[in-house]
Amino acid sequence: MLDNLLSELIEIVEAENNPPFSDDGAYDELASKKEALLEKWKGFSPEERKPYNGNIKNYFKGEGLSDNLDPSLYASRNFNLLRKEIDARLSSDDSVRLLPINDLHFEQSILELVENMENTEHVRELYKLRKRAVGDSRKSGINAIEASRIRNCMRQGRELYLAGKSGSLMVKPLNFFYSLTAYAYAFIILNNPIRYSLDSLPGSHGLNYIPDGMKSQVGGDMPQGTFSDLVCSFPTLSVRNADISIQQDASSSILEFFKRRHTIGVGTLLSMIPEIREYYRIATGEIGRTHPLTVSMGKSDRSIVWEFQIGDGERRPDMADIENSFKGFSITERYGKYIISVPASDAFKINACVSCDARGNLWYVENPFYPVVFPEICIHFMLTSTLSNLMRYSPDHWGVVLLNETNSDQSLIVRKYLSAFENKFPILILRSISKYFPFVVES
Repeated sequence: MLDNLLSELIEIVEAENNPPFSDDGAYDELASKKEALLEKWKGFSPEERKPYNGNIKNYFKGEGLSDNLDPSLYASRNFNLLRKEIDARLSSDDSVRLLPINDLHFEQSILELVENMENTEHVRELYKLRKRAVGDSRKSGINAIEASRIRNCMRQGRELYLAGKSGSLMVKPLNFFYSLTAYAYAFIILNNPIRYSLDSLPGSHGLNYIPDGMKSQVGGDMPQGTFSDLVCSFPTLSVRNADISIQQDASSSILEFFKRRHTIGVGTLLSMIPEIREYYRIATGEIGRTHPLTVSMGKSDRSIVWEFQIGDGERRPDMADIENSFKGFSITERYGKYIISVPASDAFKINACVSCDARGNLWYVENPFYPVVFPEICIHFMLTSTLSNLMRYSPDHWGVVLLNETNSDQSLIVRKYLSAFENKFPILILRSISKYFPFVVES
């Protein structure tokens, strides 16, 4: 089992399933028909409304529109909601505020902000802030009872995180995974366009653990659950720090996620964590998939252009990966880096996997799952799930890893990953569900 802990593994196969989203346009057609009938009804005289007893529902029914949505249209309706949410986000300014945190005692400051969200009325405020277009988010939002349930999820998540932070390495993965799971419920209700209450969530984790090879299986024909709902809680993907704010349209990534089952090894996931990139190189002898990214604003033909610079002058991603992420945009090379020019008006079209570290530095991550782009929190969900399963079901093997009894590289990378997650997780929480985007600055 442990021989495969750091091995690279990616298997992607087509799946036959009933996905929650469909872009077939069937629901849009139905909605257009209903809108046309509504406009016609508005122009009816009282005499013309008599055959329907003055009731528009009777009129709709007479025109072949049922009160209840045909189950075959659920996936199409869900995609309609997803598109509305994405369009609302792309067309409006980012309402999440940048928040620089002094590096002196920054951990305590971050945790205070995390705890500050545990208030029913504040949760209701966050719901309206995070969801831009769907449900009742623009009106009354969620009720106080549902908000209090989400608050309790946050509180449990924080307590589990603190238990993991102060506890022994022997049990950290379990505390961290269940902390992430508790917060995931809040992520989903506050961000997912088709989820409005905790009662509507599937009861499973939404991923499989395969002990042989330490693998996770997600997507495709896997039963839907927390993980798949978490993927859908990021209808747009942010490329953001103190200097830039770009929202990527994630609709195609979400559609593709449900078309294919992904089997993923721990080594592959570890290679995608910028905070441990040097330890990954030491432990495996490989470069890994993370590369420094800087983005600056310029002008070209009187239009605003974002210039992406990827690489450190010596190491850079594979060109095929860059072409996938920036399909249709100009790609050149300069000083050992890739330079990509993206018109600001088309920035939502990029399909890049980007991470922002605690200090606000951007990292380009080579994406082995293209065309699916996993949000950063989903990479951590898979990693903490796998490590917690190893801990629970093979405590003897887990002890071998921690005590550095067989392979010092495995012990090093696992310890460093858990340390990196411990430091980054509260920041990811705030960036995912609060009204702030915190980053640490030097005092």
